[in-house]
Amino acid sequence: MRELVWPIIGLLFGLRSVMQAQRDVRRLRTSGETFGAGRSTEFPLIILLVACASSALWWIAAQQFEQDLTVLGFGVLIAISVRLMLIDIDTHLLPSSIVYRAIALAIPLLVLAAFNDPTGSIGTMFLGAIIMWVLMKTLEVLSRGDLGGGDVRLALLLGLYTGWLSLEHVAIAVVAAFAAAGLFALALVVLRRAGRRTHIAFGPFLIAGALLSVLR
Repeated sequence: MRELVWPIIGLLFGLRSVMQAQRDVRRLRTSGETFGAGRSTEFPLIILLVACASSALWWIAAQQFEQDLTVLGFGVLIAISVRLMLIDIDTHLLPSSIVYRAIALAIPLLVLAAFNDPTGSIGTMFLGAIIMWVLMKTLEVLSRGDLGGGDVRLALLLGLYTGWLSLEHVAIAVVAAFAAAGLFALALVVLRRAGRRTHIAFGPFLIAGALLSVLR
Protein backbone atom coordinates (compact mmCIF):
# COMPACT_ATOMS: atom_id res chain seq x y z
CA MET A 1 0.00 0.00 0.00
CA ARG A 2 2.79 2.45 0.88
CA GLU A 3 4.27 1.96 -2.60
CA LEU A 4 1.07 3.46 -3.99
CA VAL A 5 0.41 6.08 -1.33
CA TRP A 6 3.80 7.81 -1.40
CA PRO A 7 3.90 8.34 -5.19
CA ILE A 8 0.40 9.87 -5.01
CA ILE A 9 1.54 12.18 -2.22
CA GLY A 10 4.61 13.01 -4.29
CA LEU A 11 2.42 13.83 -7.27
CA LEU A 12 0.35 16.25 -5.20
CA PHE A 13 3.42 17.87 -3.69
CA GLY A 14 4.93 18.18 -7.17
CA LEU A 15 1.84 19.99 -8.43
CA ARG A 16 1.98 22.33 -5.45
CA SER A 17 5.71 23.00 -5.86
CA VAL A 18 5.55 23.90 -9.54
CA MET A 19 2.57 26.21 -9.02
CA GLN A 20 4.37 27.89 -6.12
CA ALA A 21 7.45 28.31 -8.31
CA GLN A 22 5.41 29.90 -11.07
CA ARG A 23 3.93 32.35 -8.57
CA ASP A 24 7.36 33.08 -7.06
CA VAL A 25 8.92 33.78 -10.46
CA ARG A 26 6.13 36.17 -11.39
CA ARG A 27 6.49 37.99 -8.07
CA LEU A 28 10.27 38.28 -8.35
CA ARG A 29 10.06 39.58 -11.92
CA THR A 30 7.43 42.11 -10.95
CA SER A 31 9.69 43.40 -8.18
CA GLY A 32 12.65 43.61 -10.59
CA GLU A 33 14.88 41.41 -8.42
CA THR A 34 15.74 38.77 -11.00
CA PHE A 35 19.12 38.18 -12.62
CA GLY A 36 18.11 35.46 -15.07
CA ALA A 37 15.68 35.28 -17.94
CA GLY A 38 14.83 31.57 -18.02
CA ARG A 39 11.40 30.37 -19.00
CA SER A 40 11.20 26.90 -17.46
CA THR A 41 8.07 27.72 -15.45
CA GLU A 42 6.32 28.83 -18.65
CA PHE A 43 6.98 25.58 -20.53
CA PRO A 44 3.57 24.16 -21.58
CA LEU A 45 4.16 20.70 -20.10
CA ILE A 46 6.09 21.80 -17.02
CA ILE A 47 3.30 21.01 -14.55
CA LEU A 48 2.86 17.46 -15.88
CA LEU A 49 6.61 16.80 -16.09
CA VAL A 50 7.36 18.12 -12.62
CA ALA A 51 4.44 16.28 -11.03
CA CYS A 52 5.53 12.98 -12.59
CA ALA A 53 9.17 13.54 -11.62
CA SER A 54 8.14 14.38 -8.06
CA SER A 55 5.99 11.25 -7.86
CA ALA A 56 8.90 9.12 -9.07
CA LEU A 57 11.32 10.66 -6.55
CA TRP A 58 8.90 10.08 -3.65
CA TRP A 59 8.55 6.47 -4.80
CA ILE A 60 12.34 6.10 -4.80
CA ALA A 61 12.46 7.58 -1.30
CA ALA A 62 9.86 5.03 -0.15
CA GLN A 63 12.07 2.25 -1.53
CA GLN A 64 15.17 3.75 0.06
CA PHE A 65 13.80 4.23 3.59
CA GLU A 66 11.70 1.82 5.63
CA GLN A 67 10.35 4.35 8.13
CA ASP A 68 7.46 6.48 6.88
CA LEU A 69 8.58 9.49 8.93
CA THR A 70 11.93 9.37 7.15
CA VAL A 71 10.19 9.21 3.77
CA LEU A 72 8.14 12.25 4.74
CA GLY A 73 11.26 14.12 5.84
CA PHE A 74 13.04 13.47 2.57
CA GLY A 75 9.84 14.10 0.66
CA VAL A 76 9.94 17.64 2.03
CA LEU A 77 13.44 17.94 0.57
CA ILE A 78 12.14 16.81 -2.82
CA ALA A 79 9.25 19.29 -2.73
CA ILE A 80 11.44 22.23 -1.73
CA SER A 81 14.12 21.20 -4.23
CA VAL A 82 11.65 21.21 -7.12
CA ARG A 83 10.44 24.67 -6.20
CA LEU A 84 13.91 26.15 -5.73
CA MET A 85 15.28 24.54 -8.89
CA LEU A 86 12.61 26.15 -11.06
CA ILE A 87 13.00 29.54 -9.38
CA ASP A 88 16.78 29.51 -9.74
CA ILE A 89 16.71 28.42 -13.39
CA ASP A 90 14.35 31.27 -14.28
CA THR A 91 15.65 34.04 -12.02
CA HIS A 92 19.13 33.03 -10.73
CA LEU A 93 17.78 33.59 -7.23
CA LEU A 94 17.21 31.32 -4.24
CA PRO A 95 14.84 33.27 -1.96
CA SER A 96 16.14 33.19 1.61
CA SER A 97 12.61 33.07 3.05
CA ILE A 98 11.91 29.75 1.29
CA VAL A 99 15.26 28.24 2.26
CA TYR A 100 15.01 29.27 5.93
CA ARG A 101 11.45 27.99 6.22
CA ALA A 102 12.59 24.69 4.74
CA ILE A 103 15.43 24.49 7.28
CA ALA A 104 13.01 25.23 10.14
CA LEU A 105 10.78 22.40 8.94
CA ALA A 106 13.59 19.96 8.12
CA ILE A 107 15.35 20.05 11.50
CA PRO A 108 12.45 18.78 13.67
CA LEU A 109 11.43 16.25 11.03
CA LEU A 110 14.93 14.81 10.73
CA VAL A 111 15.47 14.82 14.50
CA LEU A 112 12.23 12.88 15.03
CA ALA A 113 13.10 10.53 12.19
CA ALA A 114 16.52 9.82 13.72
CA PHE A 115 14.87 8.59 16.92
CA ASN A 116 12.93 5.97 14.94
CA ASP A 117 15.35 5.23 12.13
CA PRO A 118 18.92 4.04 12.86
CA THR A 119 19.87 5.10 9.35
CA GLY A 120 20.15 8.72 10.47
CA SER A 121 22.34 10.60 12.92
CA ILE A 122 21.53 13.95 14.51
CA GLY A 123 25.22 14.64 15.17
CA THR A 124 26.38 14.19 11.58
CA MET A 125 23.26 16.03 10.39
CA PHE A 126 24.41 19.27 12.01
CA LEU A 127 28.07 18.59 11.21
CA GLY A 128 27.19 18.03 7.56
CA ALA A 129 25.31 21.34 7.44
CA ILE A 130 28.28 23.18 8.97
CA ILE A 131 30.81 21.55 6.64
CA MET A 132 28.78 22.25 3.52
CA TRP A 133 28.07 25.85 4.59
CA VAL A 134 31.74 26.55 5.36
CA LEU A 135 32.80 25.07 2.02
CA MET A 136 30.30 27.13 0.04
CA LYS A 137 31.01 30.28 2.04
CA THR A 138 34.71 29.90 1.33
CA LEU A 139 34.01 29.45 -2.36
CA GLU A 140 31.72 32.49 -2.33
CA VAL A 141 34.55 34.63 -0.97
CA LEU A 142 37.14 33.18 -3.35
CA SER A 143 34.88 33.54 -6.37
CA ARG A 144 34.31 37.25 -5.64
CA GLY A 145 30.62 37.14 -6.36
CA ASP A 146 30.43 34.39 -8.99
CA LEU A 147 28.90 32.14 -6.34
CA GLY A 148 25.89 33.74 -4.68
CA GLY A 149 24.74 33.95 -1.09
CA GLY A 150 21.66 31.93 -2.01
CA ASP A 151 23.87 28.94 -2.81
CA VAL A 152 25.53 29.30 0.59
CA ARG A 153 22.18 29.31 2.38
CA LEU A 154 21.01 26.37 0.32
CA ALA A 155 24.12 24.45 1.42
CA LEU A 156 22.84 24.55 5.01
CA LEU A 157 19.62 22.81 4.01
CA LEU A 158 21.29 20.23 1.79
CA GLY A 159 24.00 19.62 4.37
CA LEU A 160 21.35 18.73 6.95
CA TYR A 161 19.84 16.04 4.75
CA THR A 162 23.05 14.55 3.38
CA GLY A 163 24.73 14.77 6.77
CA TRP A 164 21.77 13.00 8.39
CA LEU A 165 22.84 9.93 6.46
CA SER A 166 26.63 10.33 6.71
CA LEU A 167 29.50 12.68 5.92
CA GLU A 168 30.23 10.49 2.92
CA HIS A 169 26.87 11.52 1.51
CA VAL A 170 27.86 15.17 1.98
CA ALA A 171 31.05 14.59 -0.02
CA ILE A 172 29.21 12.75 -2.78
CA ALA A 173 26.65 15.57 -3.07
CA VAL A 174 29.33 18.24 -3.39
CA VAL A 175 31.47 16.31 -5.88
CA ALA A 176 28.44 15.39 -8.00
CA ALA A 177 27.24 19.01 -8.03
CA PHE A 178 30.54 20.46 -9.18
CA ALA A 179 31.14 17.68 -11.70
CA ALA A 180 27.69 18.15 -13.26
CA ALA A 181 28.04 21.95 -13.31
CA GLY A 182 31.48 21.70 -14.89
CA LEU A 183 30.31 19.34 -17.62
CA PHE A 184 27.28 21.51 -18.31
CA ALA A 185 29.41 24.66 -18.58
CA LEU A 186 31.88 22.87 -20.85
CA ALA A 187 29.07 21.70 -23.12
CA LEU A 188 27.73 25.24 -23.40
CA VAL A 189 31.17 26.57 -24.32
CA VAL A 190 31.72 23.84 -26.92
CA LEU A 191 28.31 24.58 -28.41
CA ARG A 192 29.11 28.32 -28.29
CA ARG A 193 26.11 28.99 -26.10
CA ALA A 194 28.19 30.53 -23.31
CA GLY A 195 31.43 32.40 -22.68
CA ARG A 196 33.74 32.96 -19.74
CA ARG A 197 31.46 35.64 -18.29
CA THR A 198 28.22 33.73 -18.68
CA HIS A 199 26.50 33.16 -15.34
CA ILE A 200 24.95 29.77 -14.74
CA ALA A 201 22.52 29.04 -11.90
CA PHE A 202 24.41 26.71 -9.56
CA GLY A 203 21.52 25.91 -7.22
CA PRO A 204 19.99 23.23 -9.48
CA PHE A 205 23.32 21.41 -9.59
CA LEU A 206 23.68 21.53 -5.80
CA ILE A 207 20.17 20.18 -5.45
CA ALA A 208 20.69 17.46 -8.06
CA GLY A 209 23.92 16.40 -6.35
CA ALA A 210 22.17 16.16 -2.99
CA LEU A 211 19.22 14.21 -4.36
CA LEU A 212 21.57 11.83 -6.14
CA SER A 213 23.49 11.35 -2.91
CA VAL A 214 20.52 10.59 -0.68
CA LEU A 215 18.38 8.60 -3.12
CA ARG A 216 20.99 6.55 -4.95
